[in-house]
Amino acid sequence: MATDSHVLAEDPAVDLALAAAMTAELEDYIVKSDLYRTVIARTPRGDEKITMTGGDLLTRLHRLQGERARLTPAQQQEFDDVARRAEATIYSLRTRFHTLLRRELKARVDALRWFLDDCPGDPKRCRANYPYEIRNRQRIEEILKRVDTELDDEEREMLGALDQRLRMLTHGTDFLWDENLASIFPPSPYWYLYAVP
Repeated sequence: MATDSHVLAEDPAVDLALAAAMTAELEDYIVKSDLYRTVIARTPRGDEKITMTGGDLLTRLHRLQGERARLTPAQQQEFDDVARRAEATIYSLRTRFHTLLRRELKARVDALRWFLDDCPGDPKRCRANYPYEIRNRQRIEEILKRVDTELDDEEREMLGALDQRLRMLTHGTDFLWDENLASIFPPSPYWYLYAVP
């Protein structure tokens, strides 16, 4: 892990509580169609106010699945219930959810483009903030698992151009984030988590 990494592994119990809170809000989130939703979650650390997106929920579910062995049997059952409820809600509102995910994809591509636009002016800051900012690309990866076949040519070109810029700007390195997350985010397809500017 890079010493300046901004991304640490979450305690699985906290991650599970956050995923459960997001899942409880998921139907309203999808129906209201706002890209971001504020959620209050009761966690082992106390109440936490977080901003939810579809990509954030998909990331938490992916991470929890990868950390399943670290969960107690009761937490594993709770995770199964949360994942099942999330999938049922997504299935029942699939078209709306996918529309939200495609909007989120564009917003995350734009955020990364703005970050990359600023990199030549301050390479040191770019390198320091890259582990945090590249979360946008990782969220895009989770989104693509759901909507890749639905993307239009413009969306594919936008994402292809972003990845090309990332490849030109970066070079290979060890996994950027907390090493406890490395097995959950392998080099393929998460190549950008093994690169630095």
